[in-house]
Amino acid sequence: MLPLWNQLALDKIGFVLAAIGYFFFFALLLTVKARNVPRSILLGFVLLTVVWASLYAWQPTTAYQNQWSLWLENSRLLALVLFLYAALQSQQQSLWLFVQRKEVWTTVVVMLAWTLLASIQLVPVNLLLTGQLVLCVFILALIEALYRRAGSARWQFKPLIVALSIMVLFDFVLLAEASLFLRIDAQLWSARSFIQLLMLPLLVISIRRIKAWNIRVYISRDIVLQSSLVLAAGLYLSLLALAGFYIRFSGGAWSELLQATFIVLGFAILAALLLSDTMRRKLKVFIEKHFFENTFDYRAKWLELTHRLRQIDVNHDDVHQEALASWLQAIGYHKGLLLRTQPQIRVLARINRPELTPAERTIAEHYLAQQQLKNWIVDLKQTKDPFVAQLALPPQSCHSQIIIPILAKDGLWGLCMLDTDPALQLKLNWELRDYLLAVTEQIASYLFLMEASNKLMENAQFAAFSRMSAFVVHDLKNITAQLGLLLKNAERHQSNPEFVADAFDTIASSKRRMDKMLAQLMDKERHDEQESRFQLAPLLAQLIDSRCQGQQPIPRLQVEQDSQLSLDKERFANVLFHLIDNAQHATPDDGQITLTLKQNKDWVELSIQDTGCGMSDDFIATRLFKPFDSTKGNAGMGIGAYDAQIFVEQCGGQLLVHSKEGEGTTFTMRLPLN
Repeated sequence: MLPLWNQLALDKIGFVLAAIGYFFFFALLLTVKARNVPRSILLGFVLLTVVWASLYAWQPTTAYQNQWSLWLENSRLLALVLFLYAALQSQQQSLWLFVQRKEVWTTVVVMLAWTLLASIQLVPVNLLLTGQLVLCVFILALIEALYRRAGSARWQFKPLIVALSIMVLFDFVLLAEASLFLRIDAQLWSARSFIQLLMLPLLVISIRRIKAWNIRVYISRDIVLQSSLVLAAGLYLSLLALAGFYIRFSGGAWSELLQATFIVLGFAILAALLLSDTMRRKLKVFIEKHFFENTFDYRAKWLELTHRLRQIDVNHDDVHQEALASWLQAIGYHKGLLLRTQPQIRVLARINRPELTPAERTIAEHYLAQQQLKNWIVDLKQTKDPFVAQLALPPQSCHSQIIIPILAKDGLWGLCMLDTDPALQLKLNWELRDYLLAVTEQIASYLFLMEASNKLMENAQFAAFSRMSAFVVHDLKNITAQLGLLLKNAERHQSNPEFVADAFDTIASSKRRMDKMLAQLMDKERHDEQESRFQLAPLLAQLIDSRCQGQQPIPRLQVEQDSQLSLDKERFANVLFHLIDNAQHATPDDGQITLTLKQNKDWVELSIQDTGCGMSDDFIATRLFKPFDSTKGNAGMGIGAYDAQIFVEQCGGQLLVHSKEGEGTTFTMRLPLN
């Protein structure tokens, strides 16, 4: 074996500290509830490291000088290899299934055989060190494979990969130097324990980050927050004393001067760190983020908030009140105020508190004026906050503790002010700030959606009003055309008693239609259509004679078989007139329009055929039945075909269209017999 080297007390101290540090790490891992292969093998590796450091701290020897040292070194390396195997597996397995994997038991057999041969001195020292170098290279290859396979989760594995890489690379350098000179360098051996100790925090961070292993390490919040600075200061002073001792031991004639200068400088740096609020705050945030359980059960809180928002009825007037109550419930407060800052500052909701105070209005105005503060949650009780210090508000001038800005795309939408009893107030730390930001995003999205829904509802009401107006104008145009035709014929037939009688009938019909339309407008409700049973052929003949004579060509009626229907007679006549009027506009004066009435077993079929310009298939599919799309320019409203289709479908029938450009169009109305 290698010759025994006298070691300085410094390496003993390093191994003692390493043993203590890994022992506490082992105790923390025992508290983990997860039961999986990485956690089990990691426990073994950490326990072997505790034993490894303890024995080197107790026995005056270096690595590979006796059998127990060889077995201990290779046992740690074997545990590390198995841990990397477990980390590389894509699926979680039981420990028994993991051991049955081919590469696992092969590695175990090879390592045990190699260690056994070396322990009975069948392997020369130089070959032993070369074999250990090959093993370090193999471990580095596994670490590199783990880094590549991490993919999108590489951020989680980085601390682990850095820590293991540094430890194995240091052992590689140590063994490489030893294989060349057949001895282990004393300085490198002294640093080995400190390297292992310094990599311990990275290991803790890594297993905290890697979610796939479900290993969650926590330390008591009270103990760490109250004693972390004291422990850090004690560790710093210990390292300072060791460094000063080493300087004096190796500094020669200048040792006392260097030692005094170094110690004074070290104490100055320690004092600067301890007096720095920023450093203490960053240390506290780091410890809370990586070692403590969260204050809130985010899963339960999120489900509770989502359920509460889902119960809010956007049609009620208390939507903003319910939204404010959701903010309060999220953090357990009971006083709140919700402000809208655009276009002017006004109160939308308040719960268990007075009206807006002048100081709170000043806060809102300050938020509006300071662009950089729009995304800043403020605790008015923290007087060191730059926002609070700049305002210099007098005590008791605000009924709020926490001010939350609500941001929209165009800037600050509003503010939410929350408060509760002083004894129950939460301190605004990083966790509460992040939690409130998430809650605010959820509730604000709901408020913005509600505003968009209200605008959409208003637009829908205006659209409905416009559509109703279009139908009214369309009916008025028809009545006007009918009365105009009556006046035109009155010049020639006013002395004809039959014309006079028809004129009064036309006026009476127009009045009835006007009365019905006015009743619908005044009641703002759709009246039930008045159905009546009538013969189709006489209705068609009367429609052609009374309403279709003002424009060429005059339709012709062909009745193959008359039928009776029970429909709203007046609306049916209007629908037919719209279709005939469209046919007259599309057909030249010398063309033909033919109405054909026939009946089969289940249907009454009425077709309106013209020899007009016709329509393309694309026009029929995209524009014919589209409301308010007219080819007549300002002369048409574009609702005749749309109204006909709606009416026929309401009657349980079909409206079929067949058309060819340049040849004409046929509308076929099929209505069920009743």
